[in-house]
Amino acid sequence: MITLSKRLQVPPLGTPEAAHLQKLMDMDIAFRLKMGALQERLPHLLHAGVKNTSGLQQSKLLRSYFVEYNDRYLRHGPDFFPSSFNVVESFMTFDRKNIMFDLLNEKEHLLAINDYFHWYEKGDIPRDPCLLRDMMTEGVIYSYDMVSDQSSLRISGDSQQVFAGASFVRHDYELSCLLLAGENPPLHSDEEILKMPLGKAAPGREALKAAPGLTVKDRYLDGYPLFAKVVLLTRFDLGARKHGVRYVNLDDGLGFTVFTDDSSVFGDLSPADADQLGRWARDGLLRYEDLFSALSSMIYLPAFFAAYPGNIQELEVMTELQATRDNPQVRETMKKLGGLRCTTHRTIRCLSIGDGINDLPQTRIEPPPMEFINDGYWKAIGPQEIGEDKNGKQVFGRTWVSRHESWSAQSPRSFLLQQNISQLSGPDPGQVYIQRSPAHEINLYKVGLTRRGADIRAGELNSATGVPLPFGILAKWKVGDCARVEREIHARLAAFRINPRREFFCAELSQIVRIVETVIKELS
Repeated sequence: MITLSKRLQVPPLGTPEAAHLQKLMDMDIAFRLKMGALQERLPHLLHAGVKNTSGLQQSKLLRSYFVEYNDRYLRHGPDFFPSSFNVVESFMTFDRKNIMFDLLNEKEHLLAINDYFHWYEKGDIPRDPCLLRDMMTEGVIYSYDMVSDQSSLRISGDSQQVFAGASFVRHDYELSCLLLAGENPPLHSDEEILKMPLGKAAPGREALKAAPGLTVKDRYLDGYPLFAKVVLLTRFDLGARKHGVRYVNLDDGLGFTVFTDDSSVFGDLSPADADQLGRWARDGLLRYEDLFSALSSMIYLPAFFAAYPGNIQELEVMTELQATRDNPQVRETMKKLGGLRCTTHRTIRCLSIGDGINDLPQTRIEPPPMEFINDGYWKAIGPQEIGEDKNGKQVFGRTWVSRHESWSAQSPRSFLLQQNISQLSGPDPGQVYIQRSPAHEINLYKVGLTRRGADIRAGELNSATGVPLPFGILAKWKVGDCARVEREIHARLAAFRINPRREFFCAELSQIVRIVETVIKELS
């Protein structure tokens, strides 16, 4: 995460907008005072935008784009945006008053991926994707985080690929999609990445620098510490049943390896270089075709939640801004912005309908029919410039560039999901779990055991005195000797324990998960 400071310039220096604003400021004292106030206010707006997070992985992923786009725009201008802009821009709006990008309103959800695909496999999905227009509010982000579970369904091929979460936003018939997944082993090992020239910008973008403090270890998922992050992006036209160009961003720690069938990203290269790089990118996409098919199958997640209204439990969780409200920088931000920009709590809708597919070695999923189309892409322009969308409607800050070429014709295909079946053998079989109560601060977790099931234990905790809000299960593992495993986990987490008589620990979720995984592996 880059450091936000008052060094941010508004707008980018050297642009026509900057020259125009400077001229206005020289002539208009009132305007000059207004721009000075904005310059002072902007770092607090950016700080609040980062800290207004629930702490779930999709929330953090979206905020990483929020930081990236604003930093690139404010320092260098829209020509320095990454290729992810073509999809992620749909999750944002441009705040012309404060001259910055801002995330759209969010609705957050938590579920087990096995439950979803069990429902999907039964054929209960809507037959017409246009029905999503009625289920999803236009211009609102719908994020779905998946509970980490060693028995979660996953894709097996060149690597094992797990699902961490997905986010969608609808604008009329266009559905923009963002999938966070993980793979083990990753395409590039840690050793290979350390030898790669990562963190270097493309020609013409040498001013871009990798955020300080990042290492190769930052590329692993919180809930699956052995799985490197893979981010997939694409758009679907719900009315025409078509999908647009695809992007795969492999997190390499200091940077990303990008595979795409969007030829516009190679526009500055010679025809020979563009053709060579294009073939390399399309070959890379083949490794993740099943993940794209899984993403296309997940577009009915809003319908899944609508099908089980009685099984939904709403959790109101404290944001990181509220959890760190005693921090001087946070106090100053909340004082400057007031309540409108400072979100202190978020509601997460949790859905559990059982164990999903129980001990089913594998199941084949047929994704909804979607034809590939490569008809254009979004191009960033200045905030005061007027562009057009694909239907000719005027929009600010971006414009649609039509294109009628076909680099690839890959439509989603059927794919195989497999489940890790662990046979419990040992003197004390049960489950070790990580749970969090929204009444507690953002990095406070309960790590315990149960011999009946983590869902049942969560229900018991919800009815216990002294727990004002429900517990949500974030991760669980089946083990053969749960008491022994729990003792060893607690011993290694001793430095983070807040009360010797309670099973609560204050640490990053990724750190706790990594210790649990290590103990289970060693004692197995």
